[in-house]
Amino acid sequence: MKKHTLIRVLSLFALLFLALEAPAQTKFEEDVHYFSIIPEQPGGEGDKVQVLEFFWYACPHCYNLEPHINKWLEKKPDNVEFVRIPAMFQRADVVLHAKTFYALTLMGVEDELNAALFDEIHVRKNKLTDSAQMEAFLAQKGVDIDAYRKAMKSFAVQTQSRRAEVLASRFDIRGVPAFVVDGKYRTSGLEGDLQMQAIDYLVDKVVTEKSLKKQ
Repeated sequence: MKKHTLIRVLSLFALLFLALEAPAQTKFEEDVHYFSIIPEQPGGEGDKVQVLEFFWYACPHCYNLEPHINKWLEKKPDNVEFVRIPAMFQRADVVLHAKTFYALTLMGVEDELNAALFDEIHVRKNKLTDSAQMEAFLAQKGVDIDAYRKAMKSFAVQTQSRRAEVLASRFDIRGVPAFVVDGKYRTSGLEGDLQMQAIDYLVDKVVTEKSLKKQ
């Protein structure tokens, strides 16, 4: 094969390779995959980038996204601060789930019960829509119900619940799961790893913007 013919063949293979690779590289666009928050709100302190997740235990999309979030948390950069914020939509069961999240967090057992709550609702189809159902489930999991009741009525839980409601309004959260990156960008409605890739994209964007401000 002549030299120039070989070069042409190799060039065609290179172009074909690039064409096949291109679809795998997702380009995230503003007002499509994410939205700017106006006015900007406070984010992480110093060099930290804060990622807020607004969720609801009974939301099927939140449940489906959980494995992807957990995988993302295993490899997230040290400068990323991840915070869960329960939805506070004006429904009794939503408010119950939100206050339960904060009560269990106050008791120091939320991390170990998070997956169990999702599974109880979505796998076992026990919706935990009222206090009696919630307390029965938590008792089965070894939670001190008297301590849980005190936590639910505590000033800390009431304050955190009000703050969650204020944040949802401030960031115009109308559905879950939704994510706010450093008080500047909101993203939602994407599936699985694509949603986590969008969050990574916005984290990198925030880091770059912070670096430029320092120059």
